[in-house]
Amino acid sequence: MSGACGDCTMCCRVFAIAQLQKSAGKWCQHCDIGKGCKVYDDRPAVCIDFECLWLMSQTEGEPMPPEFRPDRCKVVFTGTADPQIIAANTMPGMSNAWRNGIVRDLINHMVKGGFRIAAGVMASRTMTMIDKNGERTVELSEPDQDGMQWGND
Repeated sequence: MSGACGDCTMCCRVFAIAQLQKSAGKWCQHCDIGKGCKVYDDRPAVCIDFECLWLMSQTEGEPMPPEFRPDRCKVVFTGTADPQIIAANTMPGMSNAWRNGIVRDLINHMVKGGFRIAAGVMASRTMTMIDKNGERTVELSEPDQDGMQWGND
C-alpha cells in the first residue's frame, strides 16, 4: 500500500529507521519498491509521521509539480530541526542529483527565500551547504543510533 505517496518509495531507501534496524541508503525490508509499504497499516510511528516537502505541498499551500516528487527528481526535500535549513537528501549513487536542472532551480529559489539547503547523501560524513554566500562543504558527525548527524555549521 502506498497512501498519498503514490508509487514513490524513495524515503524507504534514503533514511535510517532505527525501529526497523534499517540504515540509511539501504532499502527497507518492508518496501515493495515502486509500489509502497508491505506493512503499511503496522508501520512504525516515524514512518507514519514522516512527510517530505513534496508530499506536504500536496495538501498545504501550493502543490509542488509532479516532477519534484522524490522518485522523479531523485531528491527528498525535508525540514530539519533548524527551521531555516532544508535538507536535500539524494538517492544513493546520485549524490549530485540536487545540482541538476529544475532541482537546482528550486534550491536557488529556496535560498532567495532565506533558507539554507544541506544537500547530499544521508549518512555521508559531508554535505554541501548552500546559502546566500554560495556553496561550502560541511563536515558531519557519524550517524547516531537513530541515524541523526550534526554538522559544524
